[in-house]
Amino acid sequence: MQQLKPLAAALVAAGGLTMVAQEALAFEITPRGRIHMDYAIHDEDGQELGDGFQVRRTRMGLTGTIDENWRFQVEYDFAENGSSANDVWLRYTGLQHGHITIGHFKVPFGLEEITSSNSITLIERSLPTTTFAQARRVGVGYSVTQSNWHFAAMGFGQGSGSGTRSTTGDEGLGVGARFVFNPVRNDDLMVHLGIAASTEEPADDNVEQVRFRTRPESRPTDVRLVDTGNIGGTRRIDQVGLEAAMQSGPFSLQGEWMRADVNRRGIEPDVDFSGWYVSGSWVVTGESRGYRDGVFRGVSPSGPGGAWELTARVSNVNLNDGAVAGGKQDNITLGVNWYANSNVRFMANYIINDVERGGVNDKPNIFLMRAQVAF
Repeated sequence: MQQLKPLAAALVAAGGLTMVAQEALAFEITPRGRIHMDYAIHDEDGQELGDGFQVRRTRMGLTGTIDENWRFQVEYDFAENGSSANDVWLRYTGLQHGHITIGHFKVPFGLEEITSSNSITLIERSLPTTTFAQARRVGVGYSVTQSNWHFAAMGFGQGSGSGTRSTTGDEGLGVGARFVFNPVRNDDLMVHLGIAASTEEPADDNVEQVRFRTRPESRPTDVRLVDTGNIGGTRRIDQVGLEAAMQSGPFSLQGEWMRADVNRRGIEPDVDFSGWYVSGSWVVTGESRGYRDGVFRGVSPSGPGGAWELTARVSNVNLNDGAVAGGKQDNITLGVNWYANSNVRFMANYIINDVERGGVNDKPNIFLMRAQVAF
């Protein structure tokens, strides 16, 4: 509770609504937050998986405008037995085109990863996204959006509080970029094509290592069914991702392919891993998902009964190469979402897992539910 006091005081100061503190400087502060509560039931096969609740996210923060050229955001997550920084940044918007951001925010890699957790159509992101996307890092980025394209680039280091900083040398450093093109974008159809790439050096210490693993698209269990373990002697990790998506009224379809190449020192052989997913959404009540700056947004219900959405996804990740036997996993996920209003959503997913690792097969099924509020 001591960790919450400074932020609570700031929210109280904000008065629960947007506050204009100094009109001459156009200084504004707006509270923001989200709470995601999950419950999972597992139909186990080989690996033991525990049923139970999880407070997946409890984020509270502030966003604001300092003047016509400067914006900021401070948001922390107090779920999962501690607090961690999410988006904590300062942004300069005074350029003729685009803006510059400094702080802790997402590396521009992956359509699904950059889409807000409030707006993704299934409860958790896909196998390749949670395996390969870098999520949030400390760094400096540039982003620009025009009528039919978007570009973002970032130079980055470790994640805040991630423990990736070396204790005996320099932290790992990397650079990433993403380009999105909309060949068609009108009232009837939107087509999205994207490519992203990144290169990163691990922390400069005695073991220079990287590890790829992921959960079975459910977080109440902390078990990873595929896991490479620590890959030592890593000199550099090169990643590439391809994106494609379309939207026509209440229907949307998206897919991504990702690959990570691990370049190793000395006589250790290089290894590479890959994954893909395809997902679809139908908003039965007729609303459309939002889309802006190369990213999908949420659904805003148009009627008093809210909005209903049916979703499905097929995903794959392969963490086997050479002597590294991290395993291969294929998932089929079916979902239904009810948007009670623009701030409250209830979700249910049924996840069918098919895992092969070290010659052993494991096929658990998971029923996962979420209650979500965001503002």
